[in-house]
Parts: sequence; C-alpha cells; structure tokens
Amino acid sequence: MRVLPLLGALALAACATTAGFDARMQRLVGLSEGDLVQALGVPEADFTTAEGRRFLQYERLGIRSPQPVPTVGFGVGGWRGGYGTGIGFGTVVPLYAPPPECRVTFEIRGGRVAAFTRAGTGCVATPPG
Repeated sequence: MRVLPLLGALALAACATTAGFDARMQRLVGLSEGDLVQALGVPEADFTTAEGRRFLQYERLGIRSPQPVPTVGFGVGGWRGGYGTGIGFGTVVPLYAPPPECRVTFEIRGGRVAAFTRAGTGCVATPPG
C-alpha cells in the first residue's frame, strides 16, 4: 500500500515550518567549519568576498518536475480456449511532487559558523526534539 507512506509524509510535512527549520539551523551556529561539513556534507559553493567574509552555501533544489514518459507494451494471453496478442501505447506519470527549493548560506568567521540565511519555499522542518 503506497498510500500509507504518502499519508505519513503529508502528516509530517504539515508540522514542518520555517520556524522549525530556523531552530534546526540555529543549532549549527557556533560549530567549527569542519563539524558543519561533517554534519551537512560538502557545500555546493564556498566563496569569500572582497572584504574577506567567507560563506558556505548548501542547496537542496530537489528533482525537476516529473515529465510523462511515453511507453509501449506488448502482451500475449489467453482465456477460455482463445488466445490473442496486443500492442498498447500510453504514458507513465510519476505520482509525486518534487521538493521545493531551499538554499542555506552559512557565514564562517574565525573557523566557526557565525550566522546563516535561508532562501526558498522548501526551507521548512519540524522543530528539533
């Protein structure tokens, strides 16, 4: 039954908020740069401004919108003494929505996470427990 996992995901998503996301990210402020990378993985971007400020950027862009895929099927079968063959054409449309975009940028000062900013509608999470 594919419905139960989907309902569970929807119920969990209903509790996810930007405040919950911010609370989870706030727990990372003060970590060393190495501990941040260990917790989140390698950032997608690492840049330093002309003034010497350093930033690590993480992106969770998700999967692009699923597209219908043309398919062709061939079948052979029989029923009550008769046999037949057939060819069918159709499309397959995935039954999920891609996650929305979420980009988080951490400022690194003195080798530690000093602050973070977020952008995108996908920056939601349940509050830390």
